[in-house]
Amino acid sequence: MRDPLLRLLFLNGLTGLVISGVVLAGLFATNVGQLRYLILKAEDPVLPIVMLAMGLFVTLGSVVMGTAIMMLRDDDRAKGSGGRGRGNGKPGRDARFSGDLQPIRVEVRSRQ
Repeated sequence: MRDPLLRLLFLNGLTGLVISGVVLAGLFATNVGQLRYLILKAEDPVLPIVMLAMGLFVTLGSVVMGTAIMMLRDDDRAKGSGGRGRGNGKPGRDARFSGDLQPIRVEVRSRQ
């Protein structure tokens, strides 16, 4: 894969698959809520195992892939080359705080 985004998603999807397998093995090893007993006593134990594994893979795989995407650095902000600055009211600047906090008095009127 030459596209770095697809490679990132693929590798993190595999990581999510491995984590899902570890969680599934941990659920069966610790027998949480008698889950192992219930599944193994079912008429067809393969179906519940596959359904549980797919649910874990979709959930944990999405978490790992989403975390990887959110951790990507925004090159435009790193260079300071534009963008709308939030919080300081000045366009084209980073939204980093650069001053001391000042308390503001707020008067409260009672509702009568």
